[in-house]
Amino acid sequence: MMARPAAAGAIAAAALALLAGGVAATTPPTVAAPPDAAAPAGERPAAVDLKRRDLRSATETTLARLSDGLAGAGGYLIRDLGTGETFARNADVVFPAASSIKLPIIIELYKRAEEGGIDLDAPVPIEPKARVEGGGVLEKFAEPYPVLSAAQLAVLMMDFSDNFATNVLIDRIGLERVGRRLARWGFDDTLLRRRMMDTAAARAGRENVTTPRDMAGLLEKLQRGELLNPEHTRRIIAIMKRNAGTWIKRGLPATAEVADKEGDLDGVRCDSGLLFVPGPGPSDPPRPVVISVMTAYLADDEAGVVYIGAVARAAHDYFLTLSRSTEYGRRLPAD
Repeated sequence: MMARPAAAGAIAAAALALLAGGVAATTPPTVAAPPDAAAPAGERPAAVDLKRRDLRSATETTLARLSDGLAGAGGYLIRDLGTGETFARNADVVFPAASSIKLPIIIELYKRAEEGGIDLDAPVPIEPKARVEGGGVLEKFAEPYPVLSAAQLAVLMMDFSDNFATNVLIDRIGLERVGRRLARWGFDDTLLRRRMMDTAAARAGRENVTTPRDMAGLLEKLQRGELLNPEHTRRIIAIMKRNAGTWIKRGLPATAEVADKEGDLDGVRCDSGLLFVPGPGPSDPPRPVVISVMTAYLADDEAGVVYIGAVARAAHDYFLTLSRSTEYGRRLPAD
């Protein structure tokens, strides 16, 4: 992923300050019905709330319009982790993962730390020959490189999309180990097959790939605490929350709480994350919503960014409306 426009010195200074402080063809859309529209097995169907149905229908229409108007191919999976209510389109279609593949890398890194195979705080040797460009912070340093731990390299990988740091971590944990872990967890369509910036491998067909369903499922398991211990789960989500200027965050109000990882390649834009929708009152916990949006074959890369932001905004507005409303549709004050 290419670095966002910024002075090299400013990026490096910001990164070091952060580290010092802590760590294809389109198919019709598919949707899961709202919970109140489903009847228990063997019972008479419950009455459908027509107001709720119309609200959902309007969101479906918006999502379909955005996808049909995209000059390229798009897919998404959006799910409320509390109710299971889902919006999906091309959710099982395989897309290039771009830098969003860094999410399973950091999860594997922290999992190996839990298993005793990696010390997150120990210095990691940085091999000068492993240096790659194309985004991040480390590429802007000359030898000798700063002494960094695996945990600090993970921050560079996730918050600055540092490709050099990513390759150092890939070499530390191993491509094959990431793949075996993903397969054991049931994410068979997510494949880490090359290091960052290895265009020869991409031309040979060894692209890093995933699907909206896989990335959404990985984030759902992470949020539910099914992959890592509570402390490591909290740390990874906190790192992603600090990842500023992502495609999803660009489309949402500045007050929205989002933990995500974006990615881009020529003709490709993607972003997957957790949206924490505020509860009805200040003391109510937020409702987590997983969002994974992917694009390919883009005629205009910026259109992919706009599409991701607009899909995320439609999801945000829908679930926020539900969160702030009674079962009858009355909007209650937030405080």
